[in-house]
Amino acid sequence: MREPTGEARLANDMMRMLMTDASILRIEDAAARLAVSPRTLQRLAHRAVGLPPAAIIRRRRLQEAAQRVREQPGARLADIAAELGYADQAHLASDFRAVLGLTASEYRERP
Repeated sequence: MREPTGEARLANDMMRMLMTDASILRIEDAAARLAVSPRTLQRLAHRAVGLPPAAIIRRRRLQEAAQRVREQPGARLADIAAELGYADQAHLASDFRAVLGLTASEYRERP
């Protein structure tokens, strides 16, 4: 078995970090952590995954938001949005509607 290239290892590190590290809220955060430029990170993500890093970060944040909405029915949506780095509750609501087709409140109420 061949040893992965440096770019392949970097791509693996990038994906692991973008999908699991809640402290990464922006492309610049990830690029700094990986010691590459934001543009290099964008090119790497495009080649390795076919998605921009911002889309990967957005997906992770939305997944975490959905989990919190379900598991913490008493939590205020504005608080969840702030904790996950959304500018405000409206941006969280926009992501919910765009990806899931319903609001966070509707998602919370589903059986």
